[in-house]
Amino acid sequence: MPQMRLNHFLIYKKVILYRKVNKKIRYYSLELTSTLFGEMLLTREYGGLKNKKPTGIIKKYFSNLDDSIKAFESLIGLKEKKSTIKFANEF
Repeated sequence: MPQMRLNHFLIYKKVILYRKVNKKIRYYSLELTSTLFGEMLLTREYGGLKNKKPTGIIKKYFSNLDDSIKAFESLIGLKEKKSTIKFANEF
């Protein structure tokens, strides 16, 4: 899997999903990165585009890459069903 080094962190995957709810555009972002201690961090961020700050941020740590990729792909599978536009950025 290609990787990009950024300030001691490795960013493996990032996906942003958009959908329209009650004439408002909502987003859901998933990012998979490594930490300084060798763990994998799965960050979920969601909210409305008009808001300056996200509505919520959920972080989950994994001890290995395989478990984190499985969790990342399962969340993408669940969220893609609702979303209308997908922006994927893989490094």
